[in-house]
Amino acid sequence: MSPRINVVVLGAGYAGLMAAMRLAKKTDATVAITLVNIDDVFHERVRNHQLAAGQSIRQHSLISLLRGTRIRFLQGTVDALQPSQRRITVQAAEGLRSVGYDYLIYALGSSVSVGGVPGVREYAYTLDHASALSLAGRLPAIAGRGGR
Repeated sequence: MSPRINVVVLGAGYAGLMAAMRLAKKTDATVAITLVNIDDVFHERVRNHQLAAGQSIRQHSLISLLRGTRIRFLQGTVDALQPSQRRITVQAAEGLRSVGYDYLIYALGSSVSVGGVPGVREYAYTLDHASALSLAGRLPAIAGRGGR
């Protein structure tokens, strides 16, 4: 049975990954599911405070999490949405890819604006993955000099 409905899920955080997994369980092979994410690892955002504190966090490969499902993984960055054509453009390692869809789930998460308040960009950290890693690298030196 070939797929007749194409669902594209943008983002593989908690919302996107769970939407794709649940959709795969509740549908049959007539529904093709593509999960698009910038990274090939599922980052447990709720654990980023542990990462910032220098704790080692277990990495979860999206490929292994999706093994045994009908979900196709496409690693890349969403470059454009064309809702009138029901297409997205993804910048993947091999170049731009155009992907058609019948249904689109937009679950790209949230971010913190660090440019709105003077000094935030230079002196504050957010709890996204990259910022938490950066903070973790600085904490031992700060603690070593008795700083807070």
